[in-house]
Amino acid sequence: MSIVAIDMDGTLLNSNGKISAANAEALKKLKNNGYKVVIATGRDVDEVKRLTGNANVQPDGIVSINGAVVEWQDKILREATMQTKDAADLLEWLENKGYYYHAYTQEGIHASAQGKEFYENDIKEFTKNKEDAEVISERIRQKADEQIKDLVIKDMPSPEELKSNHYKVYKFLVVSLLEEKLHQARKVWSGREEISITSSGRDNIEIMHPDIQKGKGLLSVLEHLHIDAENSFAIGDNYNDLPMFNLVGTSIAMGNAEDDVKKVATHETAHHDEDGVAQAVYDIILK
Repeated sequence: MSIVAIDMDGTLLNSNGKISAANAEALKKLKNNGYKVVIATGRDVDEVKRLTGNANVQPDGIVSINGAVVEWQDKILREATMQTKDAADLLEWLENKGYYYHAYTQEGIHASAQGKEFYENDIKEFTKNKEDAEVISERIRQKADEQIKDLVIKDMPSPEELKSNHYKVYKFLVVSLLEEKLHQARKVWSGREEISITSSGRDNIEIMHPDIQKGKGLLSVLEHLHIDAENSFAIGDNYNDLPMFNLVGTSIAMGNAEDDVKKVATHETAHHDEDGVAQAVYDIILK
């Protein structure tokens, strides 16, 4: 038995946020050939089940929220959280500095009441010296709306409520169009013993506890099934996929992957808009 762990955004999903028919068929082919399919993503379990369900695909396991919550056949194998004080301090800092974020907790996804204002401020700064600034701004808004339209986003509790109500905070996804703004957040919060920072795209950083990473999440599945990591596969495109790539025997970078990710991978496949997962399945895994 072998595990195939597959990232979602930039990997299994195309630019429209969908699983293509070709990719869905490839996953079914894997399962029919005795492989176990694990979705490994920064998204939460509900989002994974919605997206795979829309494509009529049933993964065997889910490494969700970068490994914070791991499910195998609907049973939780692993759960890891941020330190409550770290989460509360980070929340207060993000609010004071005007960052748009999604906080993932046991209650779901939360965002600031001022989140839309924060994001609009970023759009204005990003487009201020560009021709057709309003056209670009509207395009950015439409894309952002499309990305969150199916999410249930709740109001973020205050830092005090986080502490007093014992929230389990898994991670903060911090989003900005401004490279320097993300760099500043990374600079302020990196180097802390209980904080880890990665990224799933050029417009975000993900802040969480060091125990929350896809590699540790996938390892919990492998140990549960007594499967050797050397005989397992991972497919991904970004920095938060590197812990998986460093764990398994065969790592496959998407054609659209960051160069640093391609350098670590043992193989490369096509772009996520060209059914790169399907190509990896047929040309590398099942070959």
